[in-house]
Amino acid sequence: MEIHRCRFVEYMPSAINALAFTTGTARPLVACGRANGDIEIWNPFSWHLEKRILGELNTSVESIIWVHKLSLTETDKIIYSTKDEQEKALKELANKSPRLFSGSANGLIIEWDTTKLKSKKFINSHGGAIWCMAVNHANTLLAIGCDDGGVRIFEITDDGLSLIKNYDRKEAKVTSIAWDKEDKYIVFGTSNSLIIKWDVEQGREILRITPDKNSRKETIVWAIQVLKDDTIISGDSLGYVCFWEGTFGTMKQKLGGHDADVLCLASNMDGTMVYSSGVDRKCVLYRIVPKPKSYGKDNSVNEKYWVKVGYSRHHMHDVKALAICEERGVNSVISGGVDTTMVFAPTLNFPKSKYYRVPYVPLKPMINMSKSKKLIMFRSNDHIKIWRLGKAMPPEPDQFKQKIPRLELVEPQKAILEIKLKGNNQLMASSISENGEWIAVSDVERIKLFKVLEDDDNPVHSNHLKVRKIKDFPQVTIDGRNVGANLLGFVPNGSKLVVAFMNSEIVVFGLEIDEEDDVYITVLERFDDYSTKPDCEPLTSLTISEDGKWLATGDLLNQIYVYNLETLKHHMTINQFSSIHTSLTFNPFEPILVITLTSNQFYLFDLQQKKLTDWSLKYSEKLPQNFLNLKDKIMGCSFNPSSDSMIVWGANYLCLIDFNKCKIKEGTDNNDELICARCSGQQSKPKFLKKQQSGEQEQKYEKIYTDTISFQLVNRYQTLMYLNFIKHNQLVVVERSFSSILENLPPSFYKAKYGT
Repeated sequence: MEIHRCRFVEYMPSAINALAFTTGTARPLVACGRANGDIEIWNPFSWHLEKRILGELNTSVESIIWVHKLSLTETDKIIYSTKDEQEKALKELANKSPRLFSGSANGLIIEWDTTKLKSKKFINSHGGAIWCMAVNHANTLLAIGCDDGGVRIFEITDDGLSLIKNYDRKEAKVTSIAWDKEDKYIVFGTSNSLIIKWDVEQGREILRITPDKNSRKETIVWAIQVLKDDTIISGDSLGYVCFWEGTFGTMKQKLGGHDADVLCLASNMDGTMVYSSGVDRKCVLYRIVPKPKSYGKDNSVNEKYWVKVGYSRHHMHDVKALAICEERGVNSVISGGVDTTMVFAPTLNFPKSKYYRVPYVPLKPMINMSKSKKLIMFRSNDHIKIWRLGKAMPPEPDQFKQKIPRLELVEPQKAILEIKLKGNNQLMASSISENGEWIAVSDVERIKLFKVLEDDDNPVHSNHLKVRKIKDFPQVTIDGRNVGANLLGFVPNGSKLVVAFMNSEIVVFGLEIDEEDDVYITVLERFDDYSTKPDCEPLTSLTISEDGKWLATGDLLNQIYVYNLETLKHHMTINQFSSIHTSLTFNPFEPILVITLTSNQFYLFDLQQKKLTDWSLKYSEKLPQNFLNLKDKIMGCSFNPSSDSMIVWGANYLCLIDFNKCKIKEGTDNNDELICARCSGQQSKPKFLKKQQSGEQEQKYEKIYTDTISFQLVNRYQTLMYLNFIKHNQLVVVERSFSSILENLPPSFYKAKYGT
């Protein structure tokens, strides 16, 4: 098999500035705010990316917060006077979706529409850049710390935010902020060595704390937490985590667990555990313990103090955000920072617990391909770039003896087109037709269509391409605003363009070219199966079969519909699965749709028979357990035209599945499953698999040869961004190594040790 290993795609993820968990909701979510203005919403149970809201270019998310009101105010109790009315009102509040707010360096508080994936309201901070945000425990007031040194208090209403309090000071910017347990006070830290406690109701300063500072410069209080017992915890630029008495401001303890600035703090609900992290990449756990009798003569036996339990170092650069989720089934601390990756580690047995690094590549590939023209298109934030794949020399006889022969290039890959689009919005969807004649891109406001023109007489070996923008592409308007598409797809011959708009409406456009090379765009059909439902969620998947007959789409609620593009009618609805689907792929030779799930299961659906295939009925519920236990979710799959096999792939693995080798012994239970083993590249070398029988403590090893292995796992590649077959026994693999990401980051903190 000839493999094109492509490492020329210069994808660069953005740093993580803020993390936030929902609290008290039926389904916990994680919001991740990045330095390029993007917001990601993750499911913490399966660590699957559910939604991605694109920010504007040249903006950033400095802080992020969830708001979910779960209690009644005094005014609400007057409106709902009886106990039954109050219980009904509380249930309605609990069933409402949490609201998402973010603060940015441009001085705007933004409320986000998590269904339509766009901004909902903009509120001016009246104080410049917003560096920190905190919501009170009743979820009725929002406090922000601004660049001008002021603190603003906003009342959270159904219509948005209303400014009610303003603590105005011009000394230094507010870098951290937190509420006390009774929502009476706000504690905030500044960039000029101050911690201030402010009475919200009276609007006055009641306490001022001065941390230690260096003689050369002021100490910056980067992080603040307030515990249930009114203990104030601060993390500063000197690397100290300090514990302060909340009434008089006296220092109870000062722990120096860091070698550089402490940028973030997180504490559990009980106030018994505190995590800190920062520039030195350490994530340190502190726990409160009873003070022993021998600790001091005058101390009470019931007095407690804080100790450093230990630390872990999961990141390669500054850690800027920490968050704790104590929901059952999650119970983890999650961290993120400059190295662009999220890491979650179970709180049980921390710091020795096993952690999981969420892949830094997009879980929905940003790459499209034209197989016939050997073109690869990559979508960046503000531009698209197209390469033509290279050509290698045929392997020599001696190279077949090598484990993995490396072929010499006759023609290297060539960058033949780059389109930089105007506007302030990031690109969220793109597609290139199979014949390489059409390119479509979209942002949150509009769709742009381009006709590809060959620049040379020989189009196959053309070094450059030209494009012509098609003007007056039909747009969709909702509430007076243009909406773009979050998914695009061409039929292989380029005669139709399928658009999934952000309101979940699917429109099929016809593309025609006359003799004078004029393009005519017509609306062939509109499908509103998703958009007319009251619980409409954005579409996450769209795929078109290689014969151009079938269209399959899926949304976040796991509703998968199949349409016939020849008759332009709805064909069928596929029953919902227990897990959320991650990708939809058509078999290029048969009308079979492959559905992959977050549980790492996959199902093959026969579109003509409108049921699961015989293989899927027999094996989909009996997949190898070590394959199902893979942390990384399936991102896609591809079929090899030369054999009856399929490759499913995730960010850090690919798995070759040979349907002909899938056999389960008759008369056995599910413990004898399909065989899955890691491939070493030597097909004749046997494997030794652990087999532990029920009731037996000893593990037995069974000798298995590779010609009987139906699931072959391969981990020899760098992190995968895309994988697909282009022809018989020719595979394209697009890789992006973590080292290439780190090369583009500024130098990280380094402290030399003695003798080094």
